[in-house]
Amino acid sequence: MKPIKTLLIDSIDRKILYELSIGARMKDMPNYVPLSAASIEKRKRHLKKIFNVKDKGGDRELILVAKEKGLI
Repeated sequence: MKPIKTLLIDSIDRKILYELSIGARMKDMPNYVPLSAASIEKRKRHLKKIFNVKDKGGDRELILVAKEKGLI
C-alpha cells in the first residue's frame, strides 16, 4: 500500500469523505461542511487525484480507497 500524503488531507477533506460515506447528497453537503458546493467539488477532485481515482470511478470509488487507507 502506498503511503498517504497526509499533509494534503485536512479535517475538512476528512469531513467530506465521512459525509460521502454515510450517503450525504452533494446538494446537502454545504449544510454539513462549511464550504460552498463548488468548493466541495473542487476538494473531491483533489482527493481523487491524491488517491489516483479515475473520474469515472465516482464517489463510491473514492470512499472505498479512503476506507482502505484508514481515513474513514
